[in-house]
Amino acid sequence: MDTSTRYMGLELRNPLVASASPLSKTVDGIRRLADAGIGAVVVYSLFEEQLQHEAEHVAKLAEAGTESFAESLSYFPASSAEVGAAAGAGPRRYLSLLERASAAVEIPVIGSLNGATPAAGHATRVRCRTPEPPRSS
Repeated sequence: MDTSTRYMGLELRNPLVASASPLSKTVDGIRRLADAGIGAVVVYSLFEEQLQHEAEHVAKLAEAGTESFAESLSYFPASSAEVGAAAGAGPRRYLSLLERASAAVEIPVIGSLNGATPAAGHATRVRCRTPEPPRSS
């Protein structure tokens, strides 16, 4: 029996879509869902507040030490990448998960973006737009 369907313009092998859960936080978990027969996976949500927090943090880093002398370079705060890795969140980590998971499975991996303002939604869509990885036939 053919259970394939279309969902949000995506071709699915069946209508079972795994919503955000602990399994969708890692590539291994997403692979387990795909191996179990799920038609698509929705990963955990990225919130507008996370994007705003990172932008504010980057702005603070850019301004840090602007009145300092070159001899005080060791006093600069940690880089955004170091802070983001320590925090375990942020858009770069989120996009990395989406890219790695999409490459690892043959089902659609759907990002979940939550924003309260129309401008943030547009900025998020532009930042998160990545080409779909090629699917094998």
